[in-house]
Amino acid sequence: MPRTRSQGEPLYLRINDIELYLRVLRRIREYRAANNLPPVELPDFKNIFPSIPEMAEPARALRDYAAPSQDEPHSSIAPPAIEANNFELKPSLLQAVQQKQFSGNPTEDPNLHLSVFVQYADTR
Repeated sequence: MPRTRSQGEPLYLRINDIELYLRVLRRIREYRAANNLPPVELPDFKNIFPSIPEMAEPARALRDYAAPSQDEPHSSIAPPAIEANNFELKPSLLQAVQQKQFSGNPTEDPNLHLSVFVQYADTR
């Protein structure tokens, strides 16, 4: 049965004393500079990965996904048209609407606010 985990050495170097490690690196760098040795060059990663394919959409911050969008409809159910022009505003409706006022912040969705208002007006 083949093993699925590598049994070799770990791919990283465990550093127990970071200050000692940095001192050693600094001494190596000073030694190479004093003896006119070329500095250690890292491989050019651009040649290893020459092209990264473009994404379908440009990169967006995570907060952009949480912000409301004008393009996304919230409800596809439209209330029927009412032909009566006389109506009564109940105090409970006014109180509920006053508690959830729209302040115009960029994170608030005006369409959602209006749909909640319509739901309050229809149910109370």
